[in-house]
Amino acid sequence: MEPSQPGQSLSEQFPNHWQASTSDSNLTLHGFRRFKTTHLLNLRYLEAEVAGIDHLIYQLGLSLNVEPSSTDRLGLKHCKRDEILPSTDQAVSKELILQLRQSLKQYDEALIAFNTIMSMDTFALLDDEKQCSLRTDITLYEMYKTRLLRVDQTPRTRQDPLQRSIHQLLRWFRYSRISKSSQNNVENASPFGMNQASSSQNATLISEIISRVIIGIVTAIFLIAPLIALSYDSRKSIQIVIISICIVVFACLVSVLLRASNLEMMVVTAAYAAIIAVFVSNGPASS
Repeated sequence: MEPSQPGQSLSEQFPNHWQASTSDSNLTLHGFRRFKTTHLLNLRYLEAEVAGIDHLIYQLGLSLNVEPSSTDRLGLKHCKRDEILPSTDQAVSKELILQLRQSLKQYDEALIAFNTIMSMDTFALLDDEKQCSLRTDITLYEMYKTRLLRVDQTPRTRQDPLQRSIHQLLRWFRYSRISKSSQNNVENASPFGMNQASSSQNATLISEIISRVIIGIVTAIFLIAPLIALSYDSRKSIQIVIISICIVVFACLVSVLLRASNLEMMVVTAAYAAIIAVFVSNGPASS
């Protein structure tokens, strides 16, 4: 939705907010900006504030001249000391402890909140022409790069490299199509025609479907092709070479295309090798 302009009243903002809150499109209805850069800037300021207090505490501890333990897990023997060490009587106060607690609380909460936000499912602003038509403050390329959060979706636990690549391609194709359309329609200041119905592209769902179809086809090929090749040659040496090549290539594809753990990759590869081995063992003996 269009950001609030300086001096814009709540009643002037209401029409845009109402359209976005009553839209039939899930992208418009549940898409919200995540303000990634602003969140990171806030974290940096909080980090610097906590770092200042942390440095003061370390210098206060070093000023006590306490001999570190033999293990010295923190490496206190090698800590850099300030030329002028603060006095514990003057520096350690109730105000310092309260400031430390407040700063750490804000910093920890901001870190957890940012981690939660970054784990949420996203889509490009360009995927939703309805919200794009309301944003007159940014260019088409900025719409292509801007990410919105899907607050109605569960946090994404993993995304396969193949699905991520397809998702990026879909966004790029949509950006290229709209960019060419806006260049041809130079009379319209906005790349989205106001008199045409707004369209949306659920690139996440589309990329997930395409990736599943591709993985299904690749799996079927790796199951059928070796069986066909092995059926034409009964020599064990040739069969072993074919099986070895197929297993190695299959394992490489699983590790590259899918975000599988090492254990999952080993289990899938072992299952594939077992299927091929069963076919070979039941095949005719070599002459």
